[in-house]
Amino acid sequence: MKKRLCRVAIMLTIGLAGLSFNYSTLQAQPLAPVTAEKERTPSVPLTISAGEILTLNRVVAITRQNQPAILAAQGNVNVGQSRVGQARAPYYPQINGSAGYNRLSPEGTFYGTTDNSAYNWLTTGIRAEQLLYDFGRTATQIDIRQNSLEAARSDLNATDNLAVFNAKLAYYNMLKIARDKEVAAETVKQFEQHLEQAEGFFEAGVKPKYDVTKAEVDLSAAQLVQIQVRNNLRLARVVLNNAMGLPDAPDYLLEDNLTFAPYTMPFDQALDLALNHRPDLKALMLKKKAAEQAVNLARKGDAPTLLGNAGAAYSGDVDTMDEGWSVGITLTVPVFNGHLTRHQVGEAQANADILAADETLLRQTIHKEVRQSYLNLEEAEERISVTKLAIRQAQENFRIASGRYSAGVGSPVEVTDADTLLVAAKANHIQALYDYRMAQTSIEQAIGSGGETGLTTTAE
Repeated sequence: MKKRLCRVAIMLTIGLAGLSFNYSTLQAQPLAPVTAEKERTPSVPLTISAGEILTLNRVVAITRQNQPAILAAQGNVNVGQSRVGQARAPYYPQINGSAGYNRLSPEGTFYGTTDNSAYNWLTTGIRAEQLLYDFGRTATQIDIRQNSLEAARSDLNATDNLAVFNAKLAYYNMLKIARDKEVAAETVKQFEQHLEQAEGFFEAGVKPKYDVTKAEVDLSAAQLVQIQVRNNLRLARVVLNNAMGLPDAPDYLLEDNLTFAPYTMPFDQALDLALNHRPDLKALMLKKKAAEQAVNLARKGDAPTLLGNAGAAYSGDVDTMDEGWSVGITLTVPVFNGHLTRHQVGEAQANADILAADETLLRQTIHKEVRQSYLNLEEAEERISVTKLAIRQAQENFRIASGRYSAGVGSPVEVTDADTLLVAAKANHIQALYDYRMAQTSIEQAIGSGGETGLTTTAE
């Protein structure tokens, strides 16, 4: 009879586990699946070949595959997925097996004359517990974890957005300095030619030694600038390598797209995109939602918990083990916990209020960023047209000054001044093109777009 009852208890334990599995499945089904952007699947990191010409899109792709910040953000997504699974765990049966061994001696034998009466005591068994109802605590916890997972995915997109932005900044900065290097090389060449002219005039007795000395000083100054620009270009390459996540990348070239192409997206459209699609704002909104759900979870701290349990066990001497079983339901009702629940609710509400204020602040910051970027875009566009005209004027001025000096009627100061103006005009134009690209890239970053949205194909 005892063995029959024990077998019944074991069957009840297994049945409870099966019922609890079905129960957990039913509990889990109403929960909406995560709808955020699918996580990036691991892939082979992109590398750079020596001498390769990198386009902007190529730089962006390399950054997304190799930037450690993006890989870390993907790790946070994986953590969030595991936490959702942890939150679902109470819906499944909690089954534990146990076994024990003791060597026992009855009372009176410790000081006795023999220990033959000592015997072995064995215990073994299995027990299952299943949550039946907890007034929504587990369901709320799962919702919180789901929203936290969504927030982690949005954080991943925000990290990707920022990494791409930094890579683009480094890309355009390297292009700008490369152009500055070309201007510096042209300036050195011009002053070398001027020095040859001055030396020829001096040897012919047409010009004084001052002209030669002045030309030598100008050439030295131009060479000094050239050295500085070369080093700036090497530093810019280091920054770009770091932005791509390839600090030891071999030497490569960049496709020069530092040209003017009108950005056509209106301000209102960009602002609307930023406020509706910015990933860091989405992440903050989801975190705020999770915090609000945490308030509800804290309020359930005083709610009862209903558990079902079943178990079966063998215990006793090796030769005479007895069977046992149990089946039951336990209702746990919190009576007093030292106002713990009230303070937990207060903390959760305060956290929700903080995130609500952070959301308002971020919305204001986004509006400011988009507005500033558009103002910078307009200002840079105006400077581009002005500096183009300034280059033509400076080139004509330099041509006249050089012609006057070649004819023997001009002074070296005129040539130096004219060349300085030409160099400044070219530098200003390059800076205007760079600033326009930076403003455009800032708009794309502000609206959470890593592409070339709004960029037409019309180039300078």
